[in-house]
Amino acid sequence: MDETEKPSEAKRTTVGPPSVLAYLDPNYWNERFTSEDHYEWLKDYSHFRHLIQQHIKPDSSVLELGCGNSQLCDELYKEGISKLTCIDLSSVAVAKMQKRLFSKGYKDVKRKEPCGDPWNPRPEAENKAMAMLQGVHRVLKPHGIFISIAFGQPHFRRPFNAPEFTWSIDYTTFGDGFHYFFYILRKNEL
Repeated sequence: MDETEKPSEAKRTTVGPPSVLAYLDPNYWNERFTSEDHYEWLKDYSHFRHLIQQHIKPDSSVLELGCGNSQLCDELYKEGISKLTCIDLSSVAVAKMQKRLFSKGYKDVKRKEPCGDPWNPRPEAENKAMAMLQGVHRVLKPHGIFISIAFGQPHFRRPFNAPEFTWSIDYTTFGDGFHYFFYILRKNEL
């Protein structure tokens, strides 16, 4: 804030909310996405493109969970992947994404309920995360792939190994200094 600005006129410069609990609140996301046009939580697509291309081909169907205002679907579309579905718990993010992507020919952007906060593994967050995984497992076609890109190390991804899931789990890392985990879960390939 410079000397001529009043405190109420200062622009938001922080990335996160005052508490991790806000991540579970759709109102936090609606407010954030009202004033924010683009943000990549992890690296942008150029950093993991080589990994995506090993698993997703132009005829693949892609479901992006928690699309927010990311440019990932734009990048996948440029790669020739046209069967894209983007979902998010924020109605504002979905409305903005629909407007942006429909103008480019996308057809499927939906709202979803929150699935939990990976930084706050309280029982209700764990239950929501498990419900999300169950939903992903349910909609995956046989031999379908679920890719999860996260900060979380494998020992924090134990729910992926629940006995009800019939997927194999593999992962690799990318990034310099701070590593990101690129998880590949293949249905019916234990």
